[in-house]
Amino acid sequence: MQVTIDGVLYVPASQQQSRIGIAITTHNRPDVLKQAIEQHLKYLPAGALVVVVDDGSSPAAVVPDGIRLIRHETSLGIVASKNASLEALMDAGCEHLFLWDDDAWPIADNWHQPYIDSPEPHLAYQFLDLSGPRKLHDLAVLYRDEQHVAYTGQRGVMLYYHRSAIEQVGGFDPVYGRGMYEHSDLALRIHNAGLTSWAYADVAGSDRLIHSLDEHEKVERSVPRPDRDELVRRNVKTHNERRDAGFTGYVEYRRQRDVVITTLLTSQPDPQRGTRLKPEQALIAKWVASVKGGEAVILADEFEYSPPGQLTVRVPAVDMNVYFRRWLHIWQYLRDNPQYRFVWCTDGTDVEMLREPWSEMVPGKIYVGSEPKTYADAWAREKHPESIYQQFIADHQHEVMLNAGLLGGTRQDVMAFAHAIVRLYYRIECYRFWKTERAGPAIGDMMAFGIVAKSFGDRIVTGPRVHTIFKTDGIGKEWAWFKHK
Repeated sequence: MQVTIDGVLYVPASQQQSRIGIAITTHNRPDVLKQAIEQHLKYLPAGALVVVVDDGSSPAAVVPDGIRLIRHETSLGIVASKNASLEALMDAGCEHLFLWDDDAWPIADNWHQPYIDSPEPHLAYQFLDLSGPRKLHDLAVLYRDEQHVAYTGQRGVMLYYHRSAIEQVGGFDPVYGRGMYEHSDLALRIHNAGLTSWAYADVAGSDRLIHSLDEHEKVERSVPRPDRDELVRRNVKTHNERRDAGFTGYVEYRRQRDVVITTLLTSQPDPQRGTRLKPEQALIAKWVASVKGGEAVILADEFEYSPPGQLTVRVPAVDMNVYFRRWLHIWQYLRDNPQYRFVWCTDGTDVEMLREPWSEMVPGKIYVGSEPKTYADAWAREKHPESIYQQFIADHQHEVMLNAGLLGGTRQDVMAFAHAIVRLYYRIECYRFWKTERAGPAIGDMMAFGIVAKSFGDRIVTGPRVHTIFKTDGIGKEWAWFKHK
């Protein structure tokens, strides 16, 4: 049923996407948080989403109904808490993101409007110095007009971002550990990317919009002074080197997770077996049960069952060699899911994880399966007749054959590897249509996998640490990450 009020379609609040997002981070300051929430609710923009990120408070933070609570069971620090704030607001679709410390709050209606109205995609509430007799003398004004004031540095009391800035440069960098200089680093990356007029700026007259207990020295710091001093000493060198170099790298703000992906494509015949697999849980039960320390994701075109610890993602059933099609689905899934750090793509019917690989994997290295034979193998020559594959076999006949049943690396590297296989497949199919390729088609992707692996040079890693000896029922299982056949 649709309801129209004064000619406007009514959408229930639960279905609306909040244009404005407010995230408050807190740690062991329940009274301060309570006061902050009361003030925020008093001056809350219409339709705004409010999130509280509790960084391991003891006892746990309590929030009123209507406010979303995100809790870290143990304290992870400022960087992780601010990134959790960004993740929550960005994933909710918010356009305007306001990140608050719990010791600051709005004191006027429409406090948010000057920030939203500004063309600057990043601003932050600033106070030049403490309000009392004690002064810091750590900031100076660089620029002032009727709308903005720019400074030589930035305080982290309230940080405003338009989502476009976060989409381009990311969030707070974990290189800063538990915190200090992380917000200044992000401001500089946004500025160095050419998005802001100044690195550190605020709207004019913000002191009439926002109150900071820190500015008035009326609150205990959430990070004790000795810890703050140590964090400053640790982080200042990195910050200043990046500042002077004009660093503008993207930093992922979402909580990074690891994943093992397999495919169960049963709508088309398997070219090697000549039959269709059945969309049955039993085929991948051992694979699912073996995955440790990461998510288990199945990309399937008919299979829909998802027991605990496993995610089944439905992919379209299309007429395409399933061995190449799997790489297309893998690339598309990773494209749409940027939350992953390390990724493994494995066969699901004959591969099992023996131990967690995550802590030993090195970013930039690409881990692959292999077999105890070379590319001179008669099966390889017979089953991959296309000229590109035949030439590859001739050029590398004395080298170990790599096996496409195992591929691991960072999300970016696995995506690049998978996309290269898909590109090669489509190129050969185009040759076939143009009649410049008369042989084939190959039954599978093994030679394509080898060609792509060669393009990554010495970044490729295989051998006994990666997997057991192929088709030996587990020789080498004492030290391998995976068992393959």
